[in-house]
Amino acid sequence: MEIHMHGKSKCRRPCRLTLVAAAAAAAAAIAARRPGRPATAASADIAALGPSLAEAMAFAGPNLHRHTARNGQLPQGFGSATGYVGCASAGAAATAAIALSLIRGSTLRAQAGSFFGASRGQHKLAHRTASFASADPLTSAPGDDDAAEAGRRAVLGLAGSAALALGTDSALRASDERYALFGTIIPPAPYKTTLRTELVPGKIWGFEQCIALVSVSTNIRMTAVKLRDGTLWVSAPISPTRECLRQLDELGEVSHLVVPSTALEHKASLTEFAKIYPKASVWVSPGQSAFSLGLPSRAQVLGKGQPPPWVDEIAFKVFFVEPPVTDVFAEVAFFHRETETLLVTDCALKLPQKPPPVLESYGYDGTPGPISPEQWRYKAIAFNFVTARGRDEADFAALSSPAAIVNPLLRFLVYRRCPTQAAAWVQDVASWGFRRIIPAHLQAPFDCTPAEFLEAFGFLFDKRSSWEPDDEQLSFLRFLREQVGGPTF
Repeated sequence: MEIHMHGKSKCRRPCRLTLVAAAAAAAAAIAARRPGRPATAASADIAALGPSLAEAMAFAGPNLHRHTARNGQLPQGFGSATGYVGCASAGAAATAAIALSLIRGSTLRAQAGSFFGASRGQHKLAHRTASFASADPLTSAPGDDDAAEAGRRAVLGLAGSAALALGTDSALRASDERYALFGTIIPPAPYKTTLRTELVPGKIWGFEQCIALVSVSTNIRMTAVKLRDGTLWVSAPISPTRECLRQLDELGEVSHLVVPSTALEHKASLTEFAKIYPKASVWVSPGQSAFSLGLPSRAQVLGKGQPPPWVDEIAFKVFFVEPPVTDVFAEVAFFHRETETLLVTDCALKLPQKPPPVLESYGYDGTPGPISPEQWRYKAIAFNFVTARGRDEADFAALSSPAAIVNPLLRFLVYRRCPTQAAAWVQDVASWGFRRIIPAHLQAPFDCTPAEFLEAFGFLFDKRSSWEPDDEQLSFLRFLREQVGGPTF
């Protein structure tokens, strides 16, 4: 151990009600920017939605949740979850609007209540909303009970929305094994296809899902290693869909969960995984307190206290920096001794010639389907934060030809701010006798020796690196540097 620390339902797509409800939430967010509307007025307007939402949601949510948890399927006669998703989305939109309005001081008027009521045939809801919203709270005398009543109704609405969300989550888990709301924060959400690949026969597996922002998408990988006792060591958990968990459980019992980085996408699912596998030990990189996402109480920090029980099979080296050196950042590299495999998160990557197959679940811009070579070149260049300049084919070839490259974002925005510490960690990692690397993105595994690993980091040692960008390719990275600070380049 080395530590470098320095300072299948038909409901595959949202129904129209879902989309309209989402639009309502967006409209509320836009309205929230309008100045001059007191927060007390907004609270009273929003409160109009509370009782009827609470009536429907608080009843339906827990009952559906209990039924699904017990039977593993929707109640008889419930059919497709589409209608229920729409109702839940309406509740979610109301919840979002409530939160935004309380912060910004926007107003939800009777039209919003009428929409939620009419969209589900709830005439009572529409009537109540209109009657409550008809009284302008600005005309109410200060000190009367309106404010307290408004707060109570808002709380009821939020509680009802939460109850329905819980029930809907159970329903959708039962209806589609690609669904996971909790533990999924990066689009496409909450539906994700999981692809399991045997990376080292009988020893190491990769579980890939897609992460995307409009047309820029890539794969994200969770890695599972079978230990000598037959249990699984799992690093960088991904969205805990039933499909993902089923494929993982087929390999054996999960005994250890590991978060190898402070990067949000590699730790967002830990809390759910820790609940699903309560007997598994939990190990995290340093620096998680900066944005913990509710770490489980049993989590232990790698490099502090007693070494983990798996250290004889999987060695590790910690890179950790924090202010005043730079922003909080950590990545832990692991070495599986038996297979001579280096396991990393983001530091070293290999760009494949063809797109990872799991990306077809998202397609080019959200519609599942094949990705053309031209589209893949665009995605790969954008994912690496390299500025496109109309020479995608040549730039892609330069990025993909080396044995390994350093993630450009880390190279220019992290390692350049702490070159001494980064160089010490890289040299330490290169002391392991690995012959392949498995990262959390792009190609895995890929052949790479310690010498080739060091070549990728040549910029830390005043040498030419395996990939050197032209000046015009750094425009976007320079823009990001202006936001976070650090040395110029």
